[in-house]
Order: sequence, then C-alpha cells, then structure tokens
Amino acid sequence: MRRFGLGRVIRLALVSALALAAAVPAVAGASVIQATSVLPPGDSGFVSVPGVASGTGSPHLYDQQAPFIAFQRKDAMFGQAGTVETPMAGVRIVRDGFGVPSVSGADPYDLWWGAGYATAQDRLAELEVFRRATTGHLSEVLGASYVPMDIAVRRDFYTGSELGQMVDSLSASLRARYEAYVAGINAWVDHVNSTPSDMPGEFPALGILPTHFSVTDLAAIGVYLARTTPNTDGDDLNNLHAVQASGPQKFNAILPLRIRGQISTIPRSEGLFPSVPGRTRAQERRALNRSAAFVRGLPLPPPSNLGVEVVSGTLPPSSSAGDVRSLLQPIRRGGSSMVAIGDRKRHRAFFFSGPELGFSAPEELYEMELHAPGLDVRGVTAPGAPVIAIGHNAHVAFGLTSGLSQTNALYVEKLVPGHPDEYYFHGTVRQMDCRNETFSYHPPPTSILNPLGLVSSPLAGSVTVRLCRTVHGPVQERVGNYAYARRYATWGREVTTLQGLADVDSARTVFDVNRAMAEVSWNENMEAADDRGNIGYWHPGLLPIRTAGWDERLPYPGDGRAEWKGFLPVSERPHVINPKQGWLTNWNNIPSQGWTTGNDPASERVEGPWFRVRWLNHLVRGVVAHGPSFAAINAIVHSEGTTAEQRPFIVLRLRAALRPIRKSPAGAAVVLRAILKWDGSYNEVDSHGTVDPGVAAWQELKDQLQKLALAPLGEAGQLIAGGEPNDEHVFDVNIGQAYALRVLGPAAWRRAAAAVYVQLTGRFGSSDPARWRSPRAMFKQSALGAEQPPPMPFFDRGTFEQVVELGS
Repeated sequence: MRRFGLGRVIRLALVSALALAAAVPAVAGASVIQATSVLPPGDSGFVSVPGVASGTGSPHLYDQQAPFIAFQRKDAMFGQAGTVETPMAGVRIVRDGFGVPSVSGADPYDLWWGAGYATAQDRLAELEVFRRATTGHLSEVLGASYVPMDIAVRRDFYTGSELGQMVDSLSASLRARYEAYVAGINAWVDHVNSTPSDMPGEFPALGILPTHFSVTDLAAIGVYLARTTPNTDGDDLNNLHAVQASGPQKFNAILPLRIRGQISTIPRSEGLFPSVPGRTRAQERRALNRSAAFVRGLPLPPPSNLGVEVVSGTLPPSSSAGDVRSLLQPIRRGGSSMVAIGDRKRHRAFFFSGPELGFSAPEELYEMELHAPGLDVRGVTAPGAPVIAIGHNAHVAFGLTSGLSQTNALYVEKLVPGHPDEYYFHGTVRQMDCRNETFSYHPPPTSILNPLGLVSSPLAGSVTVRLCRTVHGPVQERVGNYAYARRYATWGREVTTLQGLADVDSARTVFDVNRAMAEVSWNENMEAADDRGNIGYWHPGLLPIRTAGWDERLPYPGDGRAEWKGFLPVSERPHVINPKQGWLTNWNNIPSQGWTTGNDPASERVEGPWFRVRWLNHLVRGVVAHGPSFAAINAIVHSEGTTAEQRPFIVLRLRAALRPIRKSPAGAAVVLRAILKWDGSYNEVDSHGTVDPGVAAWQELKDQLQKLALAPLGEAGQLIAGGEPNDEHVFDVNIGQAYALRVLGPAAWRRAAAAVYVQLTGRFGSSDPARWRSPRAMFKQSALGAEQPPPMPFFDRGTFEQVVELGS
C-alpha cells in the first residue's frame, strides 16, 4: 500500500520545482519573490454576437482550464508583458498572455475608471446578471422560475434609497472610487451600443441592450457579496423540524454545539475565543430544553412559503426541486482553503489561497492588477466590486475563506389575531414596516435556454406582493398566527467591509491587515503573510453576543426575551498573529476552541476530528518540519485537491474491522481490503479513464456507515445529516458520515462493508473488486454566459488559486 504524507508530497514537490524553476524565476531582494495564480476556465467571459451559435469569443474564455487540470499556474508577478491599450488619457491597460489586465492610472480616479472599463470589456454580460440578481430583477429576462429568487432578494435586502444612504456613509475617497469605476463601465457600455461587433452575445440573445450602471447598482452587488459569500441564512427551521420530529436529545446528538476533537485554526495554546463569553455547559443544556419546549408547538411553514401577501396578480407555480437546482445561481458560497507559513528569523513567508466557489463560464471571480500612486496590487474580485479581495501587493499576500459563523437569527413573531401586519414585542403591539413590490416576468428567447442550460417557464405576467419587516428584520415565512423574521448582524452596514478590504490592498505588514480587519462587518476568515515573515489569521465581522438562555440553533421568541447583547468587541473576535507553531491553515473549520456551531447550515464543522482540514494540517506540518519551499506548497495543493480527505486516517479502523474477519458477513473483507490497497487518490486513472476500485468502495462504505449510525436518531438524523457532501467536496464526508466515523465500532464497519459488497457486485456485475472501476468524477459546471465550459475533472480545490513566496 502506498504511504500517505510526506513521501508523496516531496515527490510532487520535486516535479513541481522543475516546472516552476523555468516558468517563474526568483528575483533576488524582491519583497514578493515568486507569485503564481490560475483562474479556470479563463479571465474573460466575452462571447461575441455570432458566438452564441458559432462558439467564437475571447481567446481567454478557457485558456487557463488545461493548466489548472495539470496543476500548473501562470506567473502572477507584477509587470507581465502584453498588449497595451490607452482608452483615456491617464489610463493604461496591459493585458498579459492570459488576458489578465494590468491597469495603471495617473491618479486614483484614472485607475478605477480603467478598472471598471477593463472589467466591462471582459464581463459586461456577467455584470448585467449580477445587477439583476442582486436587485431582484432576474425574472424579467429569465422567466417566471426566477420570481421566488427575486422576491427573496428584494425581501431580504434593501431598496434603492436605502442603498444610496449606505453609499453616502462611505468615506469621500471610496465614494469617488465607486463613481470612477462605474464611469469606466459605462464608457464601455456606450462603446458596445455603437459597435455591434463588440456587443456580448448574451444581450441580443435575451432581447435586451446594455444600459448604464449606477453606483447604487454596484453597491447592491457589494452588499449581496458581503452578506452571502461568508454565510447563508441559518438552518433554524430545519432544526426546528428535527426537534419536533425526534426530540432535543437526538437532535443534539447529530448537531451538537461542540464535540471532542474539533480542529481550530487558532491553536489552543494561543488563547481561547468563546463565541458566547461566560456561557457554561449547564446553561447550554438548559437553553436547549427551554428552546425545544418553545418550538414544540410552532407551525412549520411549507418549503415554498416566501412570507409575502399577494396584493395583485398570481404567483407563478412553484418550481420542482429539480428545476430549482437547475436555476442560474450567479453568486455562490462554497468552501475554501488557505495556508500561511512564516519564518521571522529568515524574513521569509509562503502563502496559498484557494477560494472554492464552484466552476462556471465565466467564473464569479475576475483577476486583475492595479497600479496608481500608493497602490500596487494583483488578485481577484467579483465584477462590480472595486477592490481586490484575494491577492498580493508588494509586501503582503492575503486570502479569504467563508467564515460560516452565526451572524443571523430567526425570530418567531406572534401576530395579533385578525391583524396580520401587527405583532407583539416587549408587551406592546408593533406595526410591521411593509411595502408593495411588483415583479414582472417574461420567458427568455428560446435561443438562450440551451446555451445557458436554463430551466424556465413559458409564462409571462406580473405579480405585486407585500414585503414586510419587523423590529428584527425581513419576514421570510408566515403560517397561522406566526411570522418568522430574520435578523442580520450586518443590516445596513455591509458596505463598511469595502473600507477594510481597501486597506488590506495597501497594507505593508500583517499588522496593517490587523487594523483593517477591525473595520469589516462581514465574517470571512482572513489570513495574510508579509515579507518580514509575519503571518496572521482573523475571524472578523459583526459577531452577535447571543443570550445564554436560549439555544442558538433554534428560532428565538420574538417577544423580546431573546435579544442579542450587542457584538463581540474587536479584541474578543478570534485572531492570532505569529503563532508559535509558525503556520496557519483554514478550510472552513472553527476559528478557535470554545467556538460553537450556531444556526448556519454549514454546520459541517461538527465533524470534529474528521473534518477535511485535518488532512491539510497533516500535509502542512510535514512540509514545515522539513523546511517549506515554493515547490512544497505546490505539492500540498496537489495532494489536498486530489485525495479523499478522511482516507489517510482510517487505516486503523479498517484493520480493526478485518481482525476477526472469520465472524464477518460474506464479502466484507473484500471491500475493506480494497479500500486499504487504495492510496486515497481519485485523480489517478488507468488507460480507460477509470479510477481505483477503492474509490467506489469508500464512497459506498461512507453511505452504508451513515445509514447504520443515523437509524437510531429517527427523522432528526435524516433532516440534519442525510444529504451528500456539497459539490465542492464530493469525496469529503457529510455530517452524518462523520458522525458514523465517530460512533461506530468494528462490528458495524463489517456490516456496512458487507452491504457495500452487495451493492458494488450488483452495480459492476462482478464480485471481483478489480472490476469495480468507475469513470473519474467530473465537476458540475454552470454557465453564467452564452458558452458552455468544456468538461472539468473534479478536484477539491480553489476556483482561483494563488501561491506566493515573500521575503526581504
């Protein structure tokens, strides 16, 4: 059996070193010694008008996909050579061989004008999709299926005037940045409207023309990103259902607030950062029982409930679950990983960041380089957001992963009988703040449906609905005499994150990043490394101090008994600079010991010692012990992205299950030995493109173990943990599978393995495990434009990747 860990990593490092030595020469004395990046399928998303039919468009639509599959990256140092354009006096755009624009401005206005102009050149159609998605107007061009999505956006976010007030709250320099950026976008809009050959093909396919953008349009994109990329709404109602179905104890077994062996980014020796300071375990137990009693009699809204009253017209028929999954999802939240290794004695640091947002054509992210007096930075952002969110400048490399901590809560408002817009709060009757919104929907032209792969409806019409808010926030569901309102910690303050990220872009040290993180409202994890060998990690944002008397996983009573107690002070938000171990990782795991689950649906962090970051930590520890190098970091990325994360750590479990094999059901030993022989890679294929038999055996074994473990938990087990790992982590474990790994002994493993033997024998038509070879897994890609991307093998790795070596 192939050994796991350093041997494999070092072999990969040697191969990577040979390729990278020729591609990216080190520059002696530079603050950034080496930097590489890759953004598959490519940086551009431009498809010309004829391209809808013929496939013509930018040469940079897919030019990074093949290197990505081969684990190669392009040079991401400043000043790459390329073609030059000067669209306006004071603005210079140089596009390198991969079409990545390097924008230089004589002053900040020129820089951001050029950034907007270059972004629109590459991603104008995507900007249009983002504008409609984040303001609730997708159904106007994509059809009735998108009405529920549009209602949810307008319900849960802001009106145009509210967005304008948020923009006005920005500093004068950031308002000016937005104005310059939108002016550059609109200059390109004017150009394509007068030059049909440069018109993106999606516009005529949808039967619309590009129109000018406003600062408010772009602010809507930024606000949406700031709230949804780090977190989604909590899973409170599903948790409520689980408690009602199976009781609080079984619910708590599968979704505990904390479990033994949870892996945190901040080592315990560097301090504890409790999510609810001062709360005791006894208080947690009492809170669960109290909340369970409160929710026991609450009505559960149906899944299609939007919490709105129809004023006129008719809501289109609800889409099926399959149709909903097929809808265009322009902005997504996914898993992401990052690594920072620092050596202050040698003034050397290594940094990796890989945001996982799924793969689409074009990507949600956009790479560019920016230069103006006081600013030199390269990295990625979302089109419409005038800031580099992940990247490097001349002294600091920085990255983000989804924070996943609880920054919202669902409150149950008791309505006044006969008065559906009135509710009780602190013993008095309150009136909801309501407004009417009209949603018009039109089926898209048939020509766009197949290229985009969209599901839509032939219906056309409009519906006017009443959207309401309580003191807690927008009403998301109504049933009987109850309304469920969502409170957001970032309400009205999402744009403040822009200031903090802008300060990171110009940071000269990790300590500058530390100050910048105090300004952000969102809850992304941030890591950074500088050219002096400093590294740091932050779990920032407006983190509510929740009352200790109610369970955070379940809906709160809205009558005033369960209000937040403010937000954690900056000093109490999880953070660390220069930990003694000399390295930091994050793969969406908990930030610190003492941090609890919360209500977020990404409660996968309760997987504890079986969480995917354990494999990443194992790789990083080995590299640090033997001396980090640029090639070794590349080898970590390869092994992280091609290995089933739990496979290296189940050897003892497999062997324990095999020991009394004479007592095992038929076929169990065959399955267990097949998995033992497999090295954990789902990337290596034979001449027929099929993977090792251990892949199918392990995937099926996880499912069978989960069935055995969840059976005693009743409906709660299926509600909380019955699904599959998400699309970004196909070979990872879900909550239920990790629960099975924690609680099941050797006898259960043998029973599960026997069931696997039966399943695979039937699927492959053979009891010989050598025949259990399946095709390599492919990624489920989506289209955000008129092109379908070429096939992409599955990897558990970033949508964008950067590796940076810094030193002085």
